[in-house]
Order: sequence, then structure tokens, then C-alpha cells
Amino acid sequence: MTLAYIITEGNKDIEILKQLLPKFVSQDINFKFVDGSGQYGARSLASTLLVTRSIPVALVTDADTEDNSLVSEQLDSLNYLLRQASPGIPYKVFLAVPEIEIILLQDRSLIEKIAERSFSDLEWQLAHSKPKDFLTAVFGKDTPFNKIFNKMNNDEIQTVRQHPLIQDLINFLSSVAATPTV
Repeated sequence: MTLAYIITEGNKDIEILKQLLPKFVSQDINFKFVDGSGQYGARSLASTLLVTRSIPVALVTDADTEDNSLVSEQLDSLNYLLRQASPGIPYKVFLAVPEIEIILLQDRSLIEKIAERSFSDLEWQLAHSKPKDFLTAVFGKDTPFNKIFNKMNNDEIQTVRQHPLIQDLINFLSSVAATPTV
């Protein structure tokens, strides 16, 4: 039986999360990834699954901004939407600021090693503003994220895994597994 749904904007987001959730989480907690086919589809699907399946939902979506007030507003809005849909079923909204690909840009030297080139300070600053565009420019549009992860050793993956979004998602899934639902 599925204990939780992880709903994302698309398959690339799922690809990143699959690589970063530790094996013990995926082995011990029966969760299912669901492609929401875009930001609005993911939001709608999250509320629908809460109502119809009564199974906990983790909604992972991009903020598409770095503006703290806009991020806070989005978080409030999404929490309100899911709170209205949830009949007491646990849910959590995870906003990636500005995009989920930022998770891969925590360590400049790691990305430089994987890309086999150095980046100027300006390039690095732009990378943090538009991580998806940056990774596309560096690795190509059709490069699957698993190719990037394959160039990382276990310690480097563990470093990337320390991103707060990943840690919060692990904690949410662990709490769902520990708390039986109705």
C-alpha cells in the first residue's frame, strides 16, 4: 500500500529526487512519485489525491522566484489550497527556490568538476538565479540528470543530499511512515 505521494512538476524533478532520496527511505517507506505535468497540474493533483485517496501528499514545486515575499505568498497560498482539500490527512509543500535544480548547485567546485570547466563569479551568480537554464547551457538540453549524478562519488551525493529541501522531504516521509493514517 502506498503511504505517500510525491507530486512534482515533471519527470526531470522526479529524476533528481529519485537520485537524492537515500535508499533506506525508498526501501522503508512505500511512496509513489507522480508527474503533475506542470506547476498548476501538480497543485491540482495534490489537492485531488488528498480528497480522493486520503493518502499523505508531498508537493514539490518550483517557486520560480528568489523574492522572499513572493515565495512566502506562494507557500501560504499552496498550504491554504491543500488545507482546504485535506480531511486531516498529512501534506507538506516543498518550494524549491528558485527551481529544484538549485539543489545541484550547492558546491561550486563539484559542478566545476562534473562540467570539467571553471565558472566565473558572474556565471555562478546567474546559475543561482536560473539553475535550470544554467544546467541546460552547461550539460545540454537532453542530458539526463542521472549522467550528472553518475559523475559524483558517494560523498558528493551525500553533500548534495544535505540540501534543506531534501532533508525536509526525508523528514516528512519518515513522519508519515511512523504515523498511521485513517
